[in-house]
Amino acid sequence: MEIPKSLQYFIELHGTRDGWPDNMTAAEAKIMNEHYEYLKELTIKRKVLMAGQVFSKFEMIVLAVYSETEATKIMDEEPSVVKGVHTYTITPMTVSLMAQSMPPYQYAEEPSGKELRKEVIVNASLDDIWQAWTTTKGINTFFSPSARVELRQGGPFEIYFLDENPYGLKGSEDCKILAYLPKKMLSFEWNGPAQFGILRYKKTQVNLFFEEITPGKVKVEFIQHGWGTGEDWDKLYTYFDKAWDWVLSSLVKRFNEGPLDWSK
Repeated sequence: MEIPKSLQYFIELHGTRDGWPDNMTAAEAKIMNEHYEYLKELTIKRKVLMAGQVFSKFEMIVLAVYSETEATKIMDEEPSVVKGVHTYTITPMTVSLMAQSMPPYQYAEEPSGKELRKEVIVNASLDDIWQAWTTTKGINTFFSPSARVELRQGGPFEIYFLDENPYGLKGSEDCKILAYLPKKMLSFEWNGPAQFGILRYKKTQVNLFFEEITPGKVKVEFIQHGWGTGEDWDKLYTYFDKAWDWVLSSLVKRFNEGPLDWSK
């Protein structure tokens, strides 16, 4: 699958009256709080790369989106623009260098300590199990017919379940391999489906451990952690409790009966 290229846009937000923002009113301060929360959510969704004030002259935002239409829509719906506090200009730009960061809001703000644990025994060699989990071709045999997996630290671990959706809403886009020990352990990020709202953009971590019990028989231990607290997180946990049962049973089936036929 061809991955669409992200485009960057430089936004200037300017106040609509003299003295802004030094003489901000209480009503305007409330609007600016809405403005901050709006941009924070877009940052979680990785649509905003950075935002901030420039010498009290204007506020700048750098967007990473897939079209100017998307960028314009984001700004036209921005609360301080909608409510007349700001106007904006938009300029295409290219981000050539950017420090890699792992913002804390990408993960659960109040970790629960909960773990989702599973284990299966697979009739396969350790080599074959490792290839099944760490290559695109292997993933296609049991997990999904469409994926992008590159075995390296920071490499993509993207499994696509809804190919008809735009990139970003297909599956585990933007999830990465965190660490691995060849034929022993694989660790990667994981996200939720779109129906879970903002939790779609929060990451949990999956650790897989592989142990050859006897030649041609491998134990796969699964641990998912990084869950947050609250009703929405509990619903996501319940969803994945069932979803990973399907994935692991498909792995067993793949080596008992052959690769899954995705045309059915």
